[in-house]
This record gives sequence, C-alpha cells and structure tokens, in this order.
Amino acid sequence: MQLLALKEYHFDQVLEISNQTLGLNYLSSEYLRQYLNSDKNLAYVIIEKGLVIGFSSITILTPAQLKSIVLKENKWFYNLSKNHKRIALRKQTIVNPNYINKGYGTKLVELSTKEVEKKTSFQLSTVWINQKSEIMESLLAKNGFENVKLIQQYWKEDSLKNNYNCPECGVPPCLCSTKVYIKKKASD
Repeated sequence: MQLLALKEYHFDQVLEISNQTLGLNYLSSEYLRQYLNSDKNLAYVIIEKGLVIGFSSITILTPAQLKSIVLKENKWFYNLSKNHKRIALRKQTIVNPNYINKGYGTKLVELSTKEVEKKTSFQLSTVWINQKSEIMESLLAKNGFENVKLIQQYWKEDSLKNNYNCPECGVPPCLCSTKVYIKKKASD
C-alpha cells in the first residue's frame, strides 16, 4: 500500500470510484487537473499493486477563501476559521467499494492528514451523511478530528446548479446533509 500524489494517469480510476461512491459526474477530469502540481490543491491516491484503491483531495485556503467556496453557512465557516492563516479543507475522500473495511481508508486519511499537517495547523472536513458515513466519521475521529456541526441539505443548491445525481437522492436536488469535523494541532 502506497500513498502517492495524484497524477493524470490516475484520473480514469479515480473517476470510476467517484461515479460509484459520490454519484455520476460529481467529479471530472477538469476538476481533478487543479490538483496536479499545486501547492494549495493537494490530492493523494492509495495504490495497491498498481490499482488506485482510494483518493483524497484537500485545498489549502484562507478564512475568506473558505467562506467564499462553502455551499452553506458561509459566515459560520468564516468565524470557525478566522483565527488561522491557512486552513486545509478535505473535500473528498473515497475508497473503491470493493476495498471498504480493509484498512485502505484508514491509511489514506492517516497519511494524507500527516502530509497536510506540514502545511497548516487547522484542518476541516465535511462528511456526507448517508448509509456509510459512520465509516468516514470513524476515520476522522481516529485521526484526531472532532464533529462540530450538522448542516442540513448541504448540496441542494449545488446539485441543481451543476446537475449531478446523488447516489442517495437520485436526480437533483440532493437533500443530503453534512457534518463538519475539525482538527487543530495541539499548539493551537
């Protein structure tokens, strides 16, 4: 098992996993390109025998940038993060459904969290509340994250605007909620 920075040759496998786990067309090659050779957009894959097993994307932001990109509760996110110069927002973490409960997600979150800690002392993750959300919640908790908020219907407007199908809700609108998790370095 190996953690690698995302490369273009990983895209097809990442998109296949995304279509199965996040919904058809939620991620695209165009979206993934922003994570290539970037200091503020970080993406990692877990590889086993040449196969992409999991993917995680993280963006480094200022509090004002965070406020401008979250889908709801913008002021709340800003107030949560305003005392930090740089925030790491974990955007997606997905694992091939055939490899769930085999340690790949645990390793992906653990290793990517350690990489991100080199760049910032404040990390934030939104967890999609669905039938499998307790898996991600457990992975974050094991890595020192704490749940601080539930936001209802987090993707509703975004799913309508971008016309993606939610695996739980089907065609737009997505009525799913999210939980917000944070992790601060001990010195903060």
